[in-house]
Amino acid sequence: MKKFAVIPVAALLLTTALSPTADACTRAFMNQYPGYMVSGRNLDFFGPVDPSLVITPRGVAHNGGDVANAVHWTSRYGSVVIYADNLFPMDGINEKGLAGHTLYYTNGKQQQINNQDKPVLQSRAWLSYILDNYATVDEAVKGLQNVRLEAAKLPIDYATDTKHIAIEDRSGDSAIIEIDNGVVHIYHGRQYTVLTNPPSYEKQLENLKKYQHVDRNAIPGTQEADARFVRASFNLHNLPQPDNKYQAQGFVESALNNVAYPIGYPSGKEENAVSNVYEKYTKRKNQDKGVGTYWTTISDLSHGEYHFKSTFAPSEVYIKLSEVNFNVGQPVKRILHLNDYALHGWEGNILNQAKAQ
Repeated sequence: MKKFAVIPVAALLLTTALSPTADACTRAFMNQYPGYMVSGRNLDFFGPVDPSLVITPRGVAHNGGDVANAVHWTSRYGSVVIYADNLFPMDGINEKGLAGHTLYYTNGKQQQINNQDKPVLQSRAWLSYILDNYATVDEAVKGLQNVRLEAAKLPIDYATDTKHIAIEDRSGDSAIIEIDNGVVHIYHGRQYTVLTNPPSYEKQLENLKKYQHVDRNAIPGTQEADARFVRASFNLHNLPQPDNKYQAQGFVESALNNVAYPIGYPSGKEENAVSNVYEKYTKRKNQDKGVGTYWTTISDLSHGEYHFKSTFAPSEVYIKLSEVNFNVGQPVKRILHLNDYALHGWEGNILNQAKAQ
């Protein structure tokens, strides 16, 4: 366990070298205004990873992977989750207002070297395990001590074996979970509102200190992970008090737009290397349009709403958790090929489009 002091972002530029990263995503959490706890994430990749929206009720049996000693559980809480290629749970929220996000990250061996006596939780089940079992960040952080985290690659067009996790709840609490060469580090506290990609979270926080007391002209404007980390932190710090939930959701989206990639953004050697590993699994190649921000989610923890905005559409769609029947015995429901919602003419609430599959 590691904890760091709150780092204000508003203050005198100190120059720093920004390191490149292979693929990009950003999570931002506005938690400074009571009653308006809203998080969001961008999916930045070479394609949209054919996202499905999956509604899981209480009482569904799950396992933690394809190994004999995997952890088993039955969902305690219902959830609404985005699955990459309908196989890998990568972003979502549960009925108690706990949200989670997996983002690209790699720093040495991605298998926990301690907790050898604990059941295994492979990366394809990290997010499900958290959202199914826990109502708060604190519960989830404690619960992760009872499993051994192990990253494993799936044959899909999304990096499933190089991940770290951000979680947040309706109280404003937050945590970042990373594996650094086999060692799990958990940064737990409401000050951890931003997550991007490598380098390590410790190094991101050290870099952020160099931008204390900066004005807007000194904020780094590139798309590298450490630049986006600084810029998203600056954006969140300066968001005004919202007057209603619509403003709160929109304010967080505006902060994320400032760190988004236009579709077709020029890629470098590292982006190309990752694309070469994963794009061979793409089943809908016509949707891969080059490096870019393909979609954004907004998790309104205070009001129980989950929003999805595709770059392939001018409008967004959403689910209200209060309208979902999460009771035991209800079927798992899905909206396949969620990124196609504009082609179907869908806007706004899409709960009725979710079908038992």
